[in-house]
Amino acid sequence: MPIQFLDSRMSLNNTFSLGTAILTSTPTLLGDIGLQTVAAIGTPNESDVRILLWGTVGVSRSSTNLVNIYVERGGTGIFGSGELIFNSTIDLTSGPGTRLFTFTAGDFPPVSNVITGQIRYTMYVASATETPVTIVGPVSFNGSAQAGTS
Repeated sequence: MPIQFLDSRMSLNNTFSLGTAILTSTPTLLGDIGLQTVAAIGTPNESDVRILLWGTVGVSRSSTNLVNIYVERGGTGIFGSGELIFNSTIDLTSGPGTRLFTFTAGDFPPVSNVITGQIRYTMYVASATETPVTIVGPVSFNGSAQAGTS
């Protein structure tokens, strides 16, 4: 079947370069989208759904730290309740400053997820060490769903 557009969504947590939220070692939910797959249900495309996800996270730190970005499929909005499909660990070099991280991830969800009509994706961010890391923004999480093979 030809390529079929299914859905596109975005989650904007913070659109400006300012903020005061402090990251901890417990992953913080910063992005949450539900991508519709209804149009592929019952068609030959049902088993050829693919998801493209991308996001941006701006942080500020005073010294060396590690920041982890996680993306899960499914789940309840609590880290670990879904299936981890993406993880990136970013090493913040020493010294004060602000960094802007961007990432792209892909997913080929199983048919069992597609036939529910909507697949939830969540983005979490955590700090790996005790040195404070502040979420300053911008923070966004976006996704699109397509189906088909040609």
